Amino acid sequence: MIRKLITNTFVFLIAIPVFAHTAKVTTGDARPALHLMSDSEFATFLNSLDANLLRSQVQLKNMDVKSVSLDPQESEELAKSYYRCLHSLDNARAGIQKLSQKQTLRDDLFLLIDLNELARNLDALDQGLLNPLAVNGRGGAQKLLGYAKETLGIDVAVAAETSTFQRHFLAFAGVIDAALAEAEYNESASQAQR
Repeated sequence: MIRKLITNTFVFLIAIPVFAHTAKVTTGDARPALHLMSDSEFATFLNSLDANLLRSQVQLKNMDVKSVSLDPQESEELAKSYYRCLHSLDNARAGIQKLSQKQTLRDDLFLLIDLNELARNLDALDQGLLNPLAVNGRGGAQKLLGYAKETLGIDVAVAAETSTFQRHFLAFAGVIDAALAEAEYNESASQAQR
């Protein structure tokens, strides 16, 4: 299933001609819609992303979600969401380490998938934290609200970084697509000359 999703995503991205630094956002934002980061920009971005994900991981590990729920089923669901978030953070950080060594479109795609999975898991955790059945007294409600705010803050930060990475990924895919199209054109031109 995942392989099919990755293949379909890759085929879709290659089918769309995309070039770095060509489109501007029309909403008044001065940043380019697509931005292919240089090697140094990409390394800086990955270091910053990893530091932010590490900080988020520490924040999540400081949450005691087991102590806030009275209902056993709700407690179990909350714990599952919590551990999925931690697992997603581990996966994303492992992807960052891999990309730090060598950037490939495949590894870029896997990191993008990991970041999107992290966002979904953070949303699920936030919903679980805001569930009235999870409240364990007034102190529990305040603790849950604090945890929900922290989770939402992590989610917002991840969304901003994911957006930046998506623009880079699409620009990178566009450059590869253009290189492949040029190679095909050169090959067909050389065959026509024979």
